[in-house]
Amino acid sequence: MERTPLLPLPEGMFIHQIQEAEASLIITVIATHPVSCCPLCLEPSFSIHSLYRRTLADVPCGGRQIQLVLTARKFFCSNPLCERKVFTERLPTLARPWARMTIRYCQQITSIGLATSGKGGVRLAARLGIHSTRQSILRRIMELSPPAPCSVLRLGIDDFSFRRGQWFGTILVDLESHRPVDLLPDRRAETAAQWMRQHPEITAVSRDRGGEYAKAAAQGAPQAVQYADRFHLCKNLSEAAQLLLARCQAEIAQLSNREEPEKNGQSKQIISIEEWRPPEPAHVEKARLARRAGRYERYQQVVELQAQGMKAKQIAQRLDIGERTVRDWLKEASYPEVKKRRKRQSSFDSFAPYILSRWQAGERNGLTLCREIKQQGYTGTERTVYRHLETLKQAEVKTSANRHRLQKFSANTAVWLFVRDPKTLDDIERDDLAAFRQVSTTLNRAYDLIQSFFSMVRKREGHRLDAWLLQIAQSDLPELQSFANGIEKDKAAVQAGLTWSINNGPVEGYVNKLKLIKRTMYGRAGFPLLRQRVLHAL
Repeated sequence: MERTPLLPLPEGMFIHQIQEAEASLIITVIATHPVSCCPLCLEPSFSIHSLYRRTLADVPCGGRQIQLVLTARKFFCSNPLCERKVFTERLPTLARPWARMTIRYCQQITSIGLATSGKGGVRLAARLGIHSTRQSILRRIMELSPPAPCSVLRLGIDDFSFRRGQWFGTILVDLESHRPVDLLPDRRAETAAQWMRQHPEITAVSRDRGGEYAKAAAQGAPQAVQYADRFHLCKNLSEAAQLLLARCQAEIAQLSNREEPEKNGQSKQIISIEEWRPPEPAHVEKARLARRAGRYERYQQVVELQAQGMKAKQIAQRLDIGERTVRDWLKEASYPEVKKRRKRQSSFDSFAPYILSRWQAGERNGLTLCREIKQQGYTGTERTVYRHLETLKQAEVKTSANRHRLQKFSANTAVWLFVRDPKTLDDIERDDLAAFRQVSTTLNRAYDLIQSFFSMVRKREGHRLDAWLLQIAQSDLPELQSFANGIEKDKAAVQAGLTWSINNGPVEGYVNKLKLIKRTMYGRAGFPLLRQRVLHAL
């Protein structure tokens, strides 16, 4: 029987027989390659000494175990000077010498172990029809050779915890290939510096703002440029802003108490019936803006022709528009906007005062309001009522962002209004932020400084750092000044991090992956196994 693609075999081997057992398949394989090389002297030999059989476990197929019965041969060594007279032919692509299973079977068990570790690997292997033990899986993981040494030009370094607050390690990541290169059992500067000395080709080191890794980079790779990670800079500034907000809570509360309290604790907004109209639909607004653009273009042509010395009558004839329109446009110093048309009388207008009074009384159910005005003679649709109620809802939301509302904010939640990009804030958040800046002059000045720093981070404008630090020094904001003092101690690395694209993003990603691997081991395995699983992670 020839080879089959369902069970690929090396050249010089073919399937002789397939026997079906209760839960397995027994496949007889015969080796027929005419020549084999001696494993000691590598001399090829054609002289067959004898035959022998090997039993190998192979990858399961269709839930059934595969057992290969291999008929291999022994050869005479043709080299008279070789110590070995008889040798067994080697099958390097199928199985190792003295092995009881094929190489691909071993690789599958190793892959299962790397993905799930010991006990979890045994359970997963059993589901796939592979029988193994926890010790076998762990042994195969530990037998993996370390990754081949490579040149590391840009190094990312960060710590991780074996046990939070007690025992920490260090992960090293190549920022060009985005692959971990090593794990260290602690985060001491001496250990990291010793590793860096073995890689003199390092030109850049990206790190957090911890002093140990800065010291390690200075000692182990003095030729490399250090980069402070922008994420940690933003995190440190956010923490400083949170402390500032906590200090200003008393100021905000004091100013809020000066206001005269309302009956219901909310400020009321009076809406006239003339202004109470549903928002303009998108298609209507688009058409209106298109008409305005056309009129404005005509106005520009009128101004240009007048500048050339043409009279109003000539301009009107030239552009085919009314002479009176031309004269009216020329009287204005700028483009005259078209006045809004008066609102067309609606059958709902006579019932608007009643709806307003019921809304202010606390009724929020639109269906109930529709039924009440229909009993009074309203003949319109419910949709018209709902569109007008939407205006009241929007007005109520806008008035909710006042000083009394700010008392509900904690420093932990309010800090996000100050550190986020203003473009990402919605209308309510913008109103809350404006209220914060209005009630506290300290927060108003701090917001501009905070946003200026985050603009440097987003646009990578490190050349502005000196001017920003000078502004902080001249301010009376101790929380931001403390943050600036920390930057001064590590200014070169911070300025490099704010200028170039190098960052610790890949390192943080691998720290998350390392945490997942560590948790699947239930914290019971040692550092050597964790290192193997991280460096050989799938």
